[in-house]
Amino acid sequence: MYLSDKEAKLLLIDIGKKMSAGGYVTANDGNMTMRVGEDEVWATPTGVNKGDLTEDKLIRIRISDGAVLEGTWKPTSEIRMHLNVYRTDNEVVSTAHAHPTYLCALACAGIELDMPTTPAACAISGRVPVAPFAAAGTQALADSVVPFVKDYHLVNLGNHGPLSWGKKPEEAWFRLEDAEAAARLAIMLLQIGRLRPLNKAQLAQLFEFHKVPMTEAGTVKIVESNANQEPAIPFSELYKELFK
Repeated sequence: MYLSDKEAKLLLIDIGKKMSAGGYVTANDGNMTMRVGEDEVWATPTGVNKGDLTEDKLIRIRISDGAVLEGTWKPTSEIRMHLNVYRTDNEVVSTAHAHPTYLCALACAGIELDMPTTPAACAISGRVPVAPFAAAGTQALADSVVPFVKDYHLVNLGNHGPLSWGKKPEEAWFRLEDAEAAARLAIMLLQIGRLRPLNKAQLAQLFEFHKVPMTEAGTVKIVESNANQEPAIPFSELYKELFK
């Protein structure tokens, strides 16, 4: 069941405001789509701040050939990337691309996000691989995401930023938010120099309880059962260890 045209446009506008207010995009960065039919999506335009989206600025596009069906604005230059996600997995109904700081840092460093930290990081965003670099707006960029669509919930475009997708209208945005939080946490943990990861048994319990359909490739790093068994330590002790 797809959203109506009105519902899809209002949701894109709402997510755009959240992206802008949350610092996920600057200037005219970022782009999104929302499916409204078997072969149709609404997409954001090029050259517009995501906090300034209005219904008349959105464009209806045919998935199969990229033809503009409705709207006077020019579609995002990265529309082919989004359409490739839908063509690869027909169950996808939403996509989102932004430039949040921590995920972009990992993309520029070529670091895959796979730390088994929090339930959200493990069950909602999952493992976030890094795709090879391809110039923004090119067919090469659009093609670079295809190998990741079936096994993952999002991919970090090399030296660029994350693209997410979902099988529910808000799911792509939620996964993007959760992945950025996981990236921020991972970088902080690297600075602290200590991690108590969720272990294999705990992840299995988590995935079973939440009915998470994770593929082997898309699952965060599996750590054996002795993980997360260390006692908590006072921060003062860690401080002394780090700065002795």
